[in-house]
Amino acid sequence: MLYNIINNVRLICIKSIQKSNSGHPGMPLGITEMFTFLWYFFYKNNFKNIKNLNKDKIIISNGHGVIIQYVFLYFLNIFKIKELKKLRKFNSLTPAHPELSNFIDASTGPLGQGIGIGIGNGIKNKIFKNKFNKKINIFSNKIWIFCGDGCLMEGVGNESISFCGSLNVNNIILLYDSNNISIDGIIKNYFFENIKQKFNSMNWDVIGPIDGHNYKLIKKSIQKSIKSFFPILIYFKTIIGFLSPDKSYTESVHGSIFNKKQTINIYKNYTIKYLYKKKIFFDIKKKYFIYYIKNYKFSFLELIRILNNIIIKINLIKIYFKNEKKIINKSTRLISNFIINDLSNFNEFIGGSADLTSSNLTKGNKINSISKKKFNNRFFNYGVREFTMSLINYGIVSEKNMITFCSTFLVFSNYMYSAIRNFNISKLKNIFIFTHDSFFVGEDGPTHQPIEHLKQLRSFPRLFVFRPYNLIELIISWYIIIKLEKNSSSLILSRQNFKNNYVKFININNIIKGGYILNYKNFKIDLTIISSGSDLEHVFNCFFFLKKYFNIKIISLYCFLLFNKQNKSYKNNIFSKKTLFFESSNDIFLNKYNINYLYIFNIKKYGKSATENDLKKYFNFTKKNLIKLCLYIIKI
Repeated sequence: MLYNIINNVRLICIKSIQKSNSGHPGMPLGITEMFTFLWYFFYKNNFKNIKNLNKDKIIISNGHGVIIQYVFLYFLNIFKIKELKKLRKFNSLTPAHPELSNFIDASTGPLGQGIGIGIGNGIKNKIFKNKFNKKINIFSNKIWIFCGDGCLMEGVGNESISFCGSLNVNNIILLYDSNNISIDGIIKNYFFENIKQKFNSMNWDVIGPIDGHNYKLIKKSIQKSIKSFFPILIYFKTIIGFLSPDKSYTESVHGSIFNKKQTINIYKNYTIKYLYKKKIFFDIKKKYFIYYIKNYKFSFLELIRILNNIIIKINLIKIYFKNEKKIINKSTRLISNFIINDLSNFNEFIGGSADLTSSNLTKGNKINSISKKKFNNRFFNYGVREFTMSLINYGIVSEKNMITFCSTFLVFSNYMYSAIRNFNISKLKNIFIFTHDSFFVGEDGPTHQPIEHLKQLRSFPRLFVFRPYNLIELIISWYIIIKLEKNSSSLILSRQNFKNNYVKFININNIIKGGYILNYKNFKIDLTIISSGSDLEHVFNCFFFLKKYFNIKIISLYCFLLFNKQNKSYKNNIFSKKTLFFESSNDIFLNKYNINYLYIFNIKKYGKSATENDLKKYFNFTKKNLIKLCLYIIKI
């Protein structure tokens, strides 16, 4: 019977890909045995209850083979046959690579990323297990991650494996489909690592290598993996395009469909007699859960609050007056740290820093670092692993009931762009905190001075980029960020202290719109200056000199995406005929508004290793030069 089930899966995969006239048949044909054994004998899930607390997760890091998961969802009547026929088609439930949904646990595709996401899932479950498991194991699930040779070649795969081993996330089972083939052919010329020694050195158990087409060995290896006290790799040796007489063992079967003759040859190797229906696993017995509610009422209510994403009320006024006197003319990274201290009261507030905790100032004084023995804490020392850091957060927040953040210097955000894209594609909320926001970091030189990064972050669809100026803007930014449900955000903060106490009163109704007038005057305007964050210090220095002679309007445009959502009349009121946009980046975002007389004063080259004052002269960011430019624009 099992033989017929497995062949049935292979045939449906082939037929779906042939119908689509596009796809990747090689991997599904190669992993069918191990996927079938996992799904039928070991994978715990109750598809009748989408919010099942203790369900296992399946994440396919080599996501081009996702058709095999769609086939098993079809066997459960979750997908209809028409969805398999619409594989890779517009608006179908069966896209080319996995996309996060009620039945798919993560969006994957770029190789290696699913490993980090799965490990994030496992970490979240260990945190929940530590906090909510009492005499009953409310959380005891496993994370099953499929990966291939390409996933282990990608640097982020190594980052993630290393981080997982350091925390001993022992609910992770990585099923490695090693078929020795990638798109360029046989991999021995460019990938020949000793996998077993590599994983052992990073605190993983390894089973194998074993024959990935031997039923007995597959079942035995998965049974053994469940009992491990460490994260575990099951090393399967498989044949790509298994039982395809014309294409097995070759790179051509990876991403190209079979012609008619090749399909007939495959059918000769397969038989099909049995349409397989999977039993449902119920992993929390009702009587146990009633006992838990009765005896651990506080834990139960807190768990329900977190799972339903009910956020504790934030007292903005209290945060303001509590911190008002501590942060006068300080860096925005320090101001933000005071706010983080208050947000740390949320049990679902969790995150970390890529080896820059003391520089990013993102660790609240009420939370401690997570280690392999302390999963009751809520801060990660990620080490120098920016890419993995963001993927771990994806895994933690994938069920949309946590508030996650991660932090590094703005200039290192490049390492994370692929993960940031995935957050936005998946409509997940994460807070990317980037400090050291401009060339004012000084002597570290051009490799550490961000120039193009603000422009790149603002170009991401759905990503809210906040560059606040003072305490009030930071409080409002954090308030909006916490309230977002389907959008990630980026908080851009300064390293250097600067004068940000010029504004004593701000209209909250306008600041919450992302851009607003800082100095309230209702007369003819000679010039409007628009800026954000620490750059507003230079704008005010210029303003205090010019205000005796001219009417200058200052605009803080600290979140373009938020501002862009406002009505047309509000946006038109912000701009005047003569507008200067001043920013220490190379962004020209304001060009989209078609302002009649718009002048952009920004950065057009990389920096130098020099002091802050020397760099101001190098970039012409001096008070004297800015005043000259303002006078020139006013007189035109």
